[in-house]
Amino acid sequence: MSTLSLDDWMHASDDERETAIKNWDTSKDEGKDIVDRVATLFKKECVYNVLETKATVKDNHWVIEAFSETDDYETLKDRTNVEFLGFDIVFNHIDKF
Repeated sequence: MSTLSLDDWMHASDDERETAIKNWDTSKDEGKDIVDRVATLFKKECVYNVLETKATVKDNHWVIEAFSETDDYETLKDRTNVEFLGFDIVFNHIDKF
């Protein structure tokens, strides 16, 4: 599924995305193209001022790190279980980018 377009990924079911994510070998960058595109979309669509996003691997799964300035970061830093199109979102201060 990692060769699908972003549009295909957006229209996939939660189960289809979850299966694809679990099957990717992140050590070989499988799925990186999709997570990068989803991260860019998250940056554009987030109601908070996300300045940068970065796809990283955590526990052998892709996550999206979202970086904000102090005001928004203070609002977002304690949020857990945030997900966007199948990927967990981790909020960080822009100084960590």
